[in-house]
Amino acid sequence: MEGARSQAKLDADVMSASLNTERARWRGKFSVIEENLQKRKTEINIAHEDGIQFITSKLNLAAPKESCSSNVTQIVDCYSSNPDQVLRCKELAQSFESCVSNALTSR
Repeated sequence: MEGARSQAKLDADVMSASLNTERARWRGKFSVIEENLQKRKTEINIAHEDGIQFITSKLNLAAPKESCSSNVTQIVDCYSSNPDQVLRCKELAQSFESCVSNALTSR
């Protein structure tokens, strides 16, 4: 009976060592895979940035032009303050119309 226990203990020790060796082997493989994925991610990010810079350089984007949004806010405020006297907002409306006209002709 003692021999069987000793053999079982030896078998368990061998299995444990074998499992530890296998775990270490797989950890090494996963580390290599993770390193490769990180390198690939970096390469993709660099290529993406280079692509954006290339496309942006080819588009000849115009500088942003003046917006008429401040005129809209002024007109809305004027009409809200003078619901029965809309002619008081005539100059603001004309200024807005001029702004929009200029924006459309400068395209």
